Amino acid sequence: MTIAAMKDYFSHRELGIQGAVGEYAILVPLVQWEGKLCLLFETRAETLVGHQPGEVCFPGGRREAGEKPVDTALRETWEEIGIPAEAIEILAPLDVIQDISDRVIYPFLGLVSPAGVAHLAASAAEVKNVFFVPLDYLLDYPEEVYRYTVSAQVDDSFPYERIGFPKTYPWRKGYMDVPIYEYQGHYIWGMTARTVRWLLNQLRTMEGLPPARKQP
Repeated sequence: MTIAAMKDYFSHRELGIQGAVGEYAILVPLVQWEGKLCLLFETRAETLVGHQPGEVCFPGGRREAGEKPVDTALRETWEEIGIPAEAIEILAPLDVIQDISDRVIYPFLGLVSPAGVAHLAASAAEVKNVFFVPLDYLLDYPEEVYRYTVSAQVDDSFPYERIGFPKTYPWRKGYMDVPIYEYQGHYIWGMTARTVRWLLNQLRTMEGLPPARKQP
């Protein structure tokens, strides 16, 4: 083992995120619909066992070997709702998400052309329906956010004594915010709502708007 070998190895290695058990990418699709700028959402098919059936989400899926995250987002959009890559202008990558199960998600904000919207054709095997939510509606929506605690569950086999710490060691706790948006009977929550909330906060900053109103 030499320093030169280390330098060569690490300089040619693609950077990742430590502990990630899977990498995914999603498209956050912007569309012009009925004269309004909207976000496009899909509802997962009820038959998707083990893949959060019935939940609202953005198009996306698992990154394949050798695939760039943006290409994953575009491929999955085509497979799930029939919009081809050439009908989507990628505006920007958004902040990467790592959830408590150590999945890493790469979101991309993309503008879908009118021709792309005309191509919409949901895959019955994966998608129950699609719907559009105006950005103005979401920006004006009173923020509804719940929080749960993530704490260490350490069993008796942990070698506290051997490493010189007491069993009362103050393991750090974490917190996860769970926003909820409701629109015409659709409930947007979980990872999808976290992405929406992050995007809305960025847009408020961009436009010089005040923070989101809170639920009464």
